[in-house]
Amino acid sequence: MNPPGCERIGLAELIDYAAREPEETQAAAFEEHLFSCADCGARAAEFDALVRAIGPAIRSGKVGGFVTDDILNQLAREGIRVRTFTLSPGAVVPCAVWEDDELIAMRLRADLGGASEFTMSQRVAGTEVLRATGQAQTAATSRGELIYTLSASWVRQLAAVDIEVLLSAHEGGEERPIGSYTLVHGGSFHR
Repeated sequence: MNPPGCERIGLAELIDYAAREPEETQAAAFEEHLFSCADCGARAAEFDALVRAIGPAIRSGKVGGFVTDDILNQLAREGIRVRTFTLSPGAVVPCAVWEDDELIAMRLRADLGGASEFTMSQRVAGTEVLRATGQAQTAATSRGELIYTLSASWVRQLAAVDIEVLLSAHEGGEERPIGSYTLVHGGSFHR
């Protein structure tokens, strides 16, 4: 049963709580509410189960998508080996994947023009191999950078090849190109 006047803890608050290290007094108040409010406590337990499933899903090669810096940092703190590439429009960036890398993070920089929905597509040898659409937070768009993650195991399967990355924004029902990037994949390496 919820306490009278409960304003329910939302998904955004759960994400912030999980991704950051809140001050001790903030954490105590948040946790006190979770323990006293059955509804919010149940939602937090479901969210916690989801968060714990992310690491194994990434390691299995089945997960990728747009993420925030907070989520990327949380994954790294949990021991997921992240290889990061920062790309500017028109850039040609050499890249490689090591045998112990689990996640590839592409920091796609561009003039995002205030859009909040984006599509990232990848082409290998002229063939589209991946297309993903997602929402971006205002903080990301104000910095002019989106982070897209993909499984390192998928990239490891590629031969030495150029990977063309295209980023577009969705505005008023139209798709507008905002950046083209090239990763020159050198293959998979062993330490």
